[in-house]
Amino acid sequence: MVGVKFIGRLGNQLFQYYFLQYLKTQAPGKFFFFPNPHHAYLARYFQLGWYHNLTLNSKLYSLLARAIPKIFSFREVPIHNFFKPKPIQVQDSTIYTGYYQSDFYVEAVNPSLLPRLKPKYVRAFREKYGDVFDNYPTVTVHIRRTDYLNYQNRDISLPLSHFQRQLDRIADLDRYTVFFVSDDLDFVKKGIPPRPNFRFVANDEITDFQLIQHADIAIISNSTFAWWAGYLSPKANQVIAPKNWMGFRIGREHPRGIMTHRFEWVEVLPD
Repeated sequence: MVGVKFIGRLGNQLFQYYFLQYLKTQAPGKFFFFPNPHHAYLARYFQLGWYHNLTLNSKLYSLLARAIPKIFSFREVPIHNFFKPKPIQVQDSTIYTGYYQSDFYVEAVNPSLLPRLKPKYVRAFREKYGDVFDNYPTVTVHIRRTDYLNYQNRDISLPLSHFQRQLDRIADLDRYTVFFVSDDLDFVKKGIPPRPNFRFVANDEITDFQLIQHADIAIISNSTFAWWAGYLSPKANQVIAPKNWMGFRIGREHPRGIMTHRFEWVEVLPD
């Protein structure tokens, strides 16, 4: 038996879900499980196949999964994100902990297993924004602040000037409908000069996810939530992301492997 722990919120949970799928490709005969399924809520939003949608939404499964490490002996193995991702030799009686923030693991899994949003969330998005996305070119700017202002005693938020510079690079910006999504929208409104085609919108998280996912151009923060929204886009989108991610201030990629070849990685210049 091999377990993968859930840690963090939606973006991290998607990486952890995919790491378990990756481990299955390395050891197809073993039994895999999430020892703390009560921590995860990705199955609320995504179609993960009948087994995971059933079990991750089941209180009974949660009780059984949490009991397994109490009944059997497991070795906990941390996967550190300051090393470049590499193949894992799966061993029985192991529980893996980590964030696995890299498409190294995602690309090893059959693309048909990529999660799809549940129809009710797609319908709600289409009812609200379908006309805009069907008829106009779009840009979505994702700006994360709040907890990033003091993340493990340091500020890893991106300056507003970074987002403004990326907008200034877009030719004919006035022909785009530009959405701003943020956990600190009042701050963004005060710091970004308004234009007739700018829309500062407040929605639930899965609507924000789709605003990023369906944009022709997404300018994202160093957030795994936004990473996955850009990565799961059904169109040939352009995702502009901060080079080195969490390590943009020190000029070193962190976590290692986060910089997928599918995004455009740009330097974050100081104010």
